[in-house]
Amino acid sequence: MKEKKELTGYPHIDKPWMQYYTKDQSEIIIPDINIVTFLKEQNKKNLEGIAETYYGKNISFSELFYNVDLTSRALKELGIKKHDVIVNLLPNIPEAGQIWMATIELGAVSNFIDPRPDSFDPKVNAKKILEILKYEKAKYIVALDVCYLSMLKPIENELKEMGIDSIVIVGSDDSMTLKGKIEYLDDVYRYNKLSNSRKGKSDKISSYKAIKERIEFVKNTKEDLKNSINSSPLKIYKLRNLISECRNSSYERINEGDLVNYIGHTSGTSGSMPKPIALTNKNGIALSLQCEKGGFTPKPGETAFHLLPFFAPAGAFSNYIVNLSNGVELIDIYEFNIRDFGYLIKKHKPNSILATPAWLSLLPEYKLLDNENLDYITKIISCGDSISEDDKKKIDNWLKAHGSNATIDVAHGMSEYGGCGSYGQNAANRPNTIGIPLANTIYSIVDPNVDDKMVPIKFKDGEDRIEGELVVSSPNVTNGKLGDKVVIPHYEMDGESYIRTRDLVEMDKNGEFYYKSRKDRSFVRFDGYKVKPFEIEKVIETNKYVKYARLVEYYEPKNSGLMPICHLVLKDENIDVDSVTIINDIVNNTILNNPEMSSRQIPSKFRIRESLPMTKNNKVDFKALSNEDLDGSEINVDVEETLLDVGNIKVYKDCKTLKLK
Repeated sequence: MKEKKELTGYPHIDKPWMQYYTKDQSEIIIPDINIVTFLKEQNKKNLEGIAETYYGKNISFSELFYNVDLTSRALKELGIKKHDVIVNLLPNIPEAGQIWMATIELGAVSNFIDPRPDSFDPKVNAKKILEILKYEKAKYIVALDVCYLSMLKPIENELKEMGIDSIVIVGSDDSMTLKGKIEYLDDVYRYNKLSNSRKGKSDKISSYKAIKERIEFVKNTKEDLKNSINSSPLKIYKLRNLISECRNSSYERINEGDLVNYIGHTSGTSGSMPKPIALTNKNGIALSLQCEKGGFTPKPGETAFHLLPFFAPAGAFSNYIVNLSNGVELIDIYEFNIRDFGYLIKKHKPNSILATPAWLSLLPEYKLLDNENLDYITKIISCGDSISEDDKKKIDNWLKAHGSNATIDVAHGMSEYGGCGSYGQNAANRPNTIGIPLANTIYSIVDPNVDDKMVPIKFKDGEDRIEGELVVSSPNVTNGKLGDKVVIPHYEMDGESYIRTRDLVEMDKNGEFYYKSRKDRSFVRFDGYKVKPFEIEKVIETNKYVKYARLVEYYEPKNSGLMPICHLVLKDENIDVDSVTIINDIVNNTILNNPEMSSRQIPSKFRIRESLPMTKNNKVDFKALSNEDLDGSEINVDVEETLLDVGNIKVYKDCKTLKLK
């Protein structure tokens, strides 16, 4: 009989969560190969299975790997070589993944940047792009046609001075067949119809007008692109043409596991210098193998939404690579607005959904799904934030009433390790938990008040729970470097390397973890983006009207998730300017015209007040601000946004909650 190991009380040593894993689940060997080789090996018996679908076009694994090979040849002829950094300004279209895998084959690095302009001013967008290109030492750029025109065209001379002499353009409809283009326009019609319905309108004419405007937009884009290419000081290549010209070229496949192949940016990216996360082939393979054995991935042949964007490591790894490695068919979603989530489900009927709690909590509100049989949904994973016990019960009951046997599974992770570090499988999927660490991942708890080193917290005799800051060690954790720069510091603890998460958590004696709050006041918006109040506050305080600005989160019923509300104290409380004008000035002149700010940082509510509540120690009482009820005096800011675009911004009083359709 095996002798029972004596417990130390330290989670990182005792690893009590391993009781939930079988020996097979915990034995993972990470091969020293690149991700493309890994995906081919994983799918060698599934080459005719579907890897991706995009507006009615099915791309088999065989076709995917063939396209990657052709793209590798084209990029090699462009001059891309080992360690080169290629910036990608692309949404979730098939070419984005194919270009990434082609750079992997060449030993190069794909640096994914949010393709959505942050401002209506091209000069502001251009300055932000230049800052990132300089800091992250990019040598090549691949961009969607509309991104090239709005974000790169204004800085072509500066790009040339930096040594970037060529740009590769991907057409937004390159992967669409004629049938797919018709389907796309049908979506435009239906999205507009749903938007009208939410506003209490029934205007078919405006829906047809939306199609006409989109056709006109595409036509103008193509004309603008043609003129821009002809007048450009750079060499502008169309990807389709480049691939066609280089079909007979050859390239050397770089098959090294330790090479960095990806630079993404944290979901909390803010400012002109977003925090880059560099990940290697081995990081991605380690994550995929752990997720597969831990039950995170759907079954081979099932379908899953590809909603999370490539520039977020969770979108690239947990949503894209993890699913493809297990033979799952990805449904690429080009544009996404949370209010149309119900329509996407009804249209595509996915087996698996990976989404934030805010997206999921809206499911029972979508009238489109009232009579829908959801028996096709077999797995739903809540990620990006913790989900409440009440929300989980409500959604689980709603799924059951609509014919699905799925219940919400919980997951937790960070960009620094590809998006997933823990998963609530089987007995560990309890209410309010963030699950247990993946089999080769260690979660532990340290003293949150000691910053320069890790002081582990242990279970004392009789204790069932401990609380502190979560730290993580895993083979899928980034080494924290960008070249010779240390972006994410690592700390040693009992022979293992850990990173800090800034998440305050509880852990029970069974090894299950429970999220409490963020150490730095940051919080996650309804759509998964992390808001960092301090960075937004200091910018708003530069506005001519503002003396103090303090942000806290509040629950936004319209989006079923958290959004920031900004409490303002004005420099002159007797100023003869109405509140809407003041907030308009803050939004348009201080936030949107600042190259260090993003549209995602705009608070959705502002409250102007005489003073801020203070604690006994004369500090701002953020708890009191968070506990204040909305009273109707707030100025509201609505930003029309999808994963690809920022639309109209409306500043007004007396917001009425809109019903979802």
